[in-house]
Amino acid sequence: MFGAWLGDVTLAEFRARYLQREAFARPSSALATVPKLDWSVLARVLVADPPPDTLVVARGKRLEVPAPRSLADLGALFAAGVGLCLRHTERCDPGLAAIAADFERELGSAQVQLFVTPPRTHGFTWHYDDEDVFIVQTLGTKEYLFRANTVAPETTAHASVFQRFAEERSPICAATLVPGDFLYIPARWWHMAECRGGDPSLSISVGVRPRGAGLAPDPGQEAS
Repeated sequence: MFGAWLGDVTLAEFRARYLQREAFARPSSALATVPKLDWSVLARVLVADPPPDTLVVARGKRLEVPAPRSLADLGALFAAGVGLCLRHTERCDPGLAAIAADFERELGSAQVQLFVTPPRTHGFTWHYDDEDVFIVQTLGTKEYLFRANTVAPETTAHASVFQRFAEERSPICAATLVPGDFLYIPARWWHMAECRGGDPSLSISVGVRPRGAGLAPDPGQEAS
């Protein structure tokens, strides 16, 4: 599965050139993964027991409101421009568990997050993660902005350090993903994303700690 996401680049080439060095994208390379996150899958994840670790977010802020347990509950949040980040969903669905297992075989420890974003809005603002981030778009259109971290590349990700983004001067890159597109963002690179167009966005984000990587432990940051 993961190997297919890389398109015409082999895993060995990806490790040597891109892993924890450079962002990487491929159009349509993950089309086979699209069915692993649709509305029916999301509905199962929302009612899973135990439930996923859910963050309710809107325009850069986490909201202290109950996590939705149905698509109807989610619809009420969408009407208010509020979306979700669901973490460790590999515990909630066999298809998502298979994605995590594939990454663990090929690279290292992995967890699967789902991002559920209403039209024309965003969840998290500029931030970075201690994990490498592998993203597949499964519904709607989302624009990702990302740039190398030159001001705090050795600092463990935490909300208190994200304000240093204002000091960053590295070039900003962009990738617009439609269903089946794949994007890789290295650990500790700045990034944010916004749902474009009139349709909601569903995306799978796999956070990976490659075997042998030297980054500090992360308590569980969000990778949008």
